[in-house]
Amino acid sequence: MRRQIFKSPVRNLLCVFALSVFVLAVLSFLIPFFRAVLPIFLSEIDFKSTHSFFRILKISSYTFLQALVSMLISVAVGIPAAYLLANKKFFGKKVLYFFGAVPLCVPPLIVVLGYISTFGMNGMFNRFLMSVFNLKDAPLKFLYSFWGIVMVQGFYNFPLVMVSVADSWKTLDSSQADSARLLGAGEIKIFFTITFRQIFPSLVSACIPVFLFCFFSFMIVLLFGAPGTSTLELEIYHAGRSSLDFKSVAILSLVETFSALAMLFLWSVLEKKMRRNHQVVFFENRRTKILGIKKLFTGIYFLIVSVFFLLPLISIFFGSFVSKNGGQNHFSFDAWKKVFAMKDFCSSLGNTFSVAACTSLLCTVAGIFYSTLVRLSKTKRMTAFFYTLPILPMAVSSVAIGIGMSSVFKNSSPLVLVMAQTALSWPFAFRQIHAQMSKIPQTVLDSASVLSSNPLDKIFKIIIPYSWRGILSALGFCFAISAGDATLPLVLSMQKFSTLSLFTYRLASSYRFTEACVSGLILGLVCSVVFFAAKRFGGEK
Repeated sequence: MRRQIFKSPVRNLLCVFALSVFVLAVLSFLIPFFRAVLPIFLSEIDFKSTHSFFRILKISSYTFLQALVSMLISVAVGIPAAYLLANKKFFGKKVLYFFGAVPLCVPPLIVVLGYISTFGMNGMFNRFLMSVFNLKDAPLKFLYSFWGIVMVQGFYNFPLVMVSVADSWKTLDSSQADSARLLGAGEIKIFFTITFRQIFPSLVSACIPVFLFCFFSFMIVLLFGAPGTSTLELEIYHAGRSSLDFKSVAILSLVETFSALAMLFLWSVLEKKMRRNHQVVFFENRRTKILGIKKLFTGIYFLIVSVFFLLPLISIFFGSFVSKNGGQNHFSFDAWKKVFAMKDFCSSLGNTFSVAACTSLLCTVAGIFYSTLVRLSKTKRMTAFFYTLPILPMAVSSVAIGIGMSSVFKNSSPLVLVMAQTALSWPFAFRQIHAQMSKIPQTVLDSASVLSSNPLDKIFKIIIPYSWRGILSALGFCFAISAGDATLPLVLSMQKFSTLSLFTYRLASSYRFTEACVSGLILGLVCSVVFFAAKRFGGEK
């Protein structure tokens, strides 16, 4: 009896705490967003201005174009990898599957450093070509252009397409394809008439998030954008931070948000339509060895992936040990000594851990609360409504939220940074946790309702214990997102406060690439270790 009395107040307090965190996360999103778009309603704005209209149209078109081309590159690279994972047996298959975690745990800033070390003006390839052909100028200059942006984003995000499509592909029944082969159809015709339609729902599920990641890309465009070109995200940053033109911030934020919402709506319509017209048969495909001419094409494919995906990541490691002496590069630990001797490094590392830990905790608590609310909803209409709310942060600019936070709180602080990151990241925790909660059989929940009249018993004895794997996964994922975020710390402009991602960005922007590689490598290791530890202890492969 005493034990039950002791447990009841604690559980009530935990519920109040979870509700408070969820309300804080929602308000931390709504208030800054409305503050960012508020100037559009407070004064008259000439929407019919020819210069303003065509300028916004040009920026919007460029943003859509770079996101679309980046997504198509991810698809072009991801589908062959998905085919190999689903249908073939080959050496290094687990390594290829491992690549699927790179976009989730390696921040974009780290990938940027890798491409600079590999394809930059003083990068590995340019140094090699200049030494072999006795060139005075770097021959490879594509990186700081439109094609540099889309190549980086396309190869960075292709593992998301690969894993999503492969997981669907390997569960398809091959009977239709086998029948087509008996009738004389070639492999290319079979793919486009049968297989492609079967994997299309999973392809759409991967493509729209990839498109949105590229649409809202900030750090890659900031460092690689060519003069005279800009995206909506970058334009919002310059308008809010450089020119203090908050009317432009409001207009561009609304344009960006409505565009993203339109893509999300299209995503949901296509996904529902294709899943209604197609039923997946869970059948393990027969995996065969790679034979004949396919070995050549597979080798060429892996060479391309190695050059544009794997090599930039590896170059960060080797780039951190480079030291120039007499105009030539030498192996040295000088950059590591310099970074550890910098007075801001240790404080940035400590700030990264503290901010990421607080953000991941708040995101996970909000995710648990909302996932439980969705799981216990009684009607389909309420469930559909609950699914709408987590979509909104995916359609809003993180730069706009940062500018809105700066307007609400005149003096930015680490607490403001945690609130902003929680507002944008808790939907990812919700998806991780809800995926686990949705596996709980309804009969189990109904039995719990019969055996106990207290709804908290159902939550604390069944729902949360059953979802511990998703909770651990959410903790690691949100920690990696927070630790790798350089956008919000840059936009908030906190005085005498820096995170490791912002510290790395400042080194890179001051052309200290060797030290930036050291800091970026440490940041990547921190994010990866926490992410994979959460996956490992959460029981997920």
